[in-house]
Amino acid sequence: VFDLSPDGYLVFDAERRLVSSNRAFLAMTGWPAADEATPMSLADFDRRFAHMSDPASPARPLGEALRAADGATDTLTLLQPERRVLARSVRGQADGLGETIVFLRDVTRETEVDRMKSEFLSTAAHELRTPMVSVFGFTELLLSRPVPEARRRDMLETIHRQSQRLINMVTDLLDLARIEARQGKDLKREPCRLGDLVGQAVAPFAEPPGAARLCVRMAHADAELHVDAEKTIRVLTNVISNAFKYSPAGGEILLDTLAGTLRDAAAVGVRITDQGIGMSPAQCERVFERFYRADPSGNIPGTGLGMSLVKEITELHGGRVDLVSEPGCGTAVTLWWPLQGPEPPAD
Repeated sequence: VFDLSPDGYLVFDAERRLVSSNRAFLAMTGWPAADEATPMSLADFDRRFAHMSDPASPARPLGEALRAADGATDTLTLLQPERRVLARSVRGQADGLGETIVFLRDVTRETEVDRMKSEFLSTAAHELRTPMVSVFGFTELLLSRPVPEARRRDMLETIHRQSQRLINMVTDLLDLARIEARQGKDLKREPCRLGDLVGQAVAPFAEPPGAARLCVRMAHADAELHVDAEKTIRVLTNVISNAFKYSPAGGEILLDTLAGTLRDAAAVGVRITDQGIGMSPAQCERVFERFYRADPSGNIPGTGLGMSLVKEITELHGGRVDLVSEPGCGTAVTLWWPLQGPEPPAD
């Protein structure tokens, strides 16, 4: 039973020597199987485990855990052979004699989910509070004292702008929640010509001043996709909009198409390339996180949810998002869709 368990088990004898360990423990730690002829002492075990642990949160020596109350549980963070978070429970004889069993459960994923949830709630509260404070402050000022007409209009424009930002943010959050909950079951898939989708997406940007900067080269306009047209246009619009917003110094924005494969099947890609501020490798890793902004100064408008929606919607269509960027040199985002789209999920 211990050998088949996904959780790690260790057995120490009455002399506090490691006499047994299961396969799950060996996989967690990368240790070789215990040598029954020369069992490892408790001190050697603690030294070896400490070497693998995160110095920022060092593991409590097992010797201390053994002296604690029966069934005591703590958390260990390992950096070797890879980063893992383990929940450790120790059970032994009340009198300190006899065998002691150590139980280790890998809780890396649960810990990461909790961290992401806390970070998301904290960021969401901050992002929602900022425009709300602005709306409340200017409204209170208008109600409490007379304001010259010119100043009054400026304040009302700020209230309107910040209210629109709030509406957009809440709408994007609701869309993300709906997409995740439905897992693509509400996608209205239909055969769509790629050229028609791109045409509708670029239309808002094809008028001055955007017309001079946007260059469209459609080599695969007749490619047929099996997608939700409205959501696919939204994906394209989000990426094109980002290309404009994150190119404050100007420069050409190129939209072209590529032929490729997805999971060994024929696919078509739409690549949007700008000459904007670009991103570092660390920023690229986080670009699909909710509320993440490559420019945290607030000078570039947006909710920080657009690329999350792009990734969610594209992947629900069986597609993929590729991103290449370099600081100061711009960003290229390629949206891939299978030419023969997968069947929509059954309700």
